Amino acid sequence: MRRDDWELQITVDGRPLDEYAVEGHTVVMAQPGKRFFVEVAYLGIEDQGFFVQILIDGKKTDAWVALDPTGRTASESSVTFDGWMKSEGKHEACSAFLFEVAHADDKADDSCSFGTGGTDWSRGVVELRIAKATFEVAEHDVPWPSLYCDKAATPGLTERELVKGGLSASVGRGETAFHECTSEIMIPAGQEMLQCDPEAAVQSYRLYYRDDFFLAVHGHVNFTDAREAKWQKGRGKATVRRMKDLREKMQRIKETEAKLKRQKGASRVEIDLTCSDDE
Repeated sequence: MRRDDWELQITVDGRPLDEYAVEGHTVVMAQPGKRFFVEVAYLGIEDQGFFVQILIDGKKTDAWVALDPTGRTASESSVTFDGWMKSEGKHEACSAFLFEVAHADDKADDSCSFGTGGTDWSRGVVELRIAKATFEVAEHDVPWPSLYCDKAATPGLTERELVKGGLSASVGRGETAFHECTSEIMIPAGQEMLQCDPEAAVQSYRLYYRDDFFLAVHGHVNFTDAREAKWQKGRGKATVRRMKDLREKMQRIKETEAKLKRQKGASRVEIDLTCSDDE
């Protein structure tokens, strides 16, 4: 997703996920059970430093990270966020971002209709926050900070919860990797560094994630027999039946809209206004 001078992407297996437009929002297709990364890049030419931060469903995943397109400091113009971070000094732990697999809910009843009250756009969202930074020279050694990110969203929403919210998806924690920096010092005294400007306004861009069926309902994905079988595996019977009924209904709506367009086009009559009344 490109917005102004910024690019925000979600990647799986080294490839950015395809993007779709739904109700005015940019949406990617979640890959249940897959680890993903969030990539941020500054593509502008402004001689300026920045701090960026990624939130998933309103939860902080890491501290503010410095970006320096000018090359004056050790920071670069792009960064990849790979998980929920926790650190104590030079020791850090990263729990991978993971698209959760929803678990079946056979007890769901027909009272839970698709997208009750509209799609819930408050969740299923990756938010990029950006703030401008200033250049300063470190007066003393700056140690690595201690960081505790917010807890990940509750893993494995039920099918009923997904359907009620417009068939969203959820993100949880994958495997945790541990890392130790070689030095206790992050920035040595006398080195130029980026400092967050407390007066700077914060920009925000959002990229949403939903599952394949949500996108199919909105006309972006065609289900093959193989994809249908894969989607049904492990899901509750009530959910599968409800989704089949919904898909048939959406198909009828599309066919009706196409028919009305054809009829509207055929009803137009060409009138020649070049002839005079005497002819």
